[in-house]
Amino acid sequence: MMSRRDRESARERLAALLALARGRKRALVVPHNDPDPDAIGAALGLAELLQRRADVSSTIAYSGILGRAENKAMVEHLQIPLRPLHTVDCDRYDLVALVDTQPGHGNQPFSSDCRPRVVIDHHPLHPDTGQVAFWDVRSEYASTSTIVSWYLRDARVRLSPRLATALFYGIKTDTLGLSRPSHPDDARAYVFLQQRVDPEALARIENASVSLAYFQALDDALHRTHIYDVLVVARLGEMRYPDMAAEVADFLRRLEHARIVLAVGRYGGDVIVSLRSPERGMRLDSLVQQVIADDGSAGGHDFMAAGRVRATLYGDPEDTEAEIVRRFSAVLGVDHLRGTALLA
Repeated sequence: MMSRRDRESARERLAALLALARGRKRALVVPHNDPDPDAIGAALGLAELLQRRADVSSTIAYSGILGRAENKAMVEHLQIPLRPLHTVDCDRYDLVALVDTQPGHGNQPFSSDCRPRVVIDHHPLHPDTGQVAFWDVRSEYASTSTIVSWYLRDARVRLSPRLATALFYGIKTDTLGLSRPSHPDDARAYVFLQQRVDPEALARIENASVSLAYFQALDDALHRTHIYDVLVVARLGEMRYPDMAAEVADFLRRLEHARIVLAVGRYGGDVIVSLRSPERGMRLDSLVQQVIADDGSAGGHDFMAAGRVRATLYGDPEDTEAEIVRRFSAVLGVDHLRGTALLA
């Protein structure tokens, strides 16, 4: 159970958030670029909280694309009103919130002309976040949807099956059904929400149809995957959407004897990397920061991480990909020139 001191602290943060919101007219709620289910669920939950307890209407807007079939199905079946950020004028809103990301991170869309006053996230605290009027960053949690779920419970907001499903699916994907390292509050929110979900909508989301092109891309990636001792490297080339790297990394995570999976692909002028590990305590967030350093943006958790650099950082895109693979191999102490093909 959460300690009495932690519970009081959480309620104080909720009170501070609502105090900041009350009296405002319109809120702009923005998840990280190319939002995943946790970011979408947390954004929807925050919008509901602001409407129900501060009488503030919200617009949820995002930058990038919705790549995975499950993410598109989540938005469609739960009727989540997402708008492309480029269609929104930031000046028309008197409250701007970032969820599942922070100022200064490479996966958030804001420049200096649009400054958030609210930040809610579960990633490690970024120095720029301390300048925000209200921030609640709980890096011990595995999901931002968990934080927002506790807001809603403490504020005594009755959850509709639609909202409960969005928050539940956000926690489920970020914790892999609680099989990944998580906080007890993640588990408690998971169980609380599970009793309130729309099971039919959840089934349609989790079993979303994928195109023939998806299987063709997966087949190509597997044929371009090599094993370097404990490191598995999948080279995807040009991707139809940036989340494909994460999908391949998730798929290969179960490969026997693999400790770290690295998927590398290109999208929108960037080289995108996605890291996964089936083992606890691998500190992939530190690894990707060490490798990419100041050349791009990177972040994540100890069991999953991602990053991106310009595709032309080392000449042509193929050379940039090769340099990224070389760097990871060097840090992990494996020979990137002596790999074994996954498939013949």
